[in-house]
Amino acid sequence: MPAHFGGFDCPGPDAALYYRDAVSVTFTYKTNENQLSNYVPEGFELLKPELNISYSQFREIDWMAGGAYNLVQVSVPARFNGKRDQLEGQFILVVWENKTAPILGGREETGIPKIYADIEDLHTVQQNYYTSASYEGNTFLRLEMLGAKPVDEQTLKNIKGSVTTINALGWRYIPKVGAPGADLSQPILYPQGAEIYSALAGSGTVKWTQLSWEQNPMQWHIIKALAELPMLEMAPVIMTKGMVILKPNNGRVLE
Repeated sequence: MPAHFGGFDCPGPDAALYYRDAVSVTFTYKTNENQLSNYVPEGFELLKPELNISYSQFREIDWMAGGAYNLVQVSVPARFNGKRDQLEGQFILVVWENKTAPILGGREETGIPKIYADIEDLHTVQQNYYTSASYEGNTFLRLEMLGAKPVDEQTLKNIKGSVTTINALGWRYIPKVGAPGADLSQPILYPQGAEIYSALAGSGTVKWTQLSWEQNPMQWHIIKALAELPMLEMAPVIMTKGMVILKPNNGRVLE
């Protein structure tokens, strides 16, 4: 868009998008299964009552001519049970990003529910790492990783193996023009993966701050829903450094 200026030729099915400098910090905590299930659509099965919050700082992105952006992704482990497709992955509840280009491509092309926020670069103080997300000056999420130390060799090997292939599951929704309802409403798969060079582990905290309608009129209800999920047990926080590889041309509608 706008289509009347022409577009870009679609690369072959094996084409990939390389994010050559990727730092990710993942926070995982158990929560109330009944509450969390409210946000997993029909056709998907919640595998574990846990919320994954992943902060990523991407640099040296090929398709952005070496550009950069930050994101916060909130997802849950899920399985899609369809007539044709049965697969497990991370069902993405929401992604905040701080640049327009990846939001547009990820929403319309591959159905990932992306919205905008101001997202800080990762701040480092000795073995501690901090970042936050806000909207027009109103912070709604603060993430802290404390006492980070390198993981042992076996743990690093396990982490590397777990992210070679990642099934990012989402729901693409395109509304009708001038009427209620959807022109498109469909489950999708967006294949991706990562090559991990190093990893750290530490403790962590997640602090949600609910905002009023006046502070964030388009997102306050999303933040409220996530903030009201209880944090029952926090797993060790994991930071990885490496390269992320996205494969949008291998994405498809699930059936």
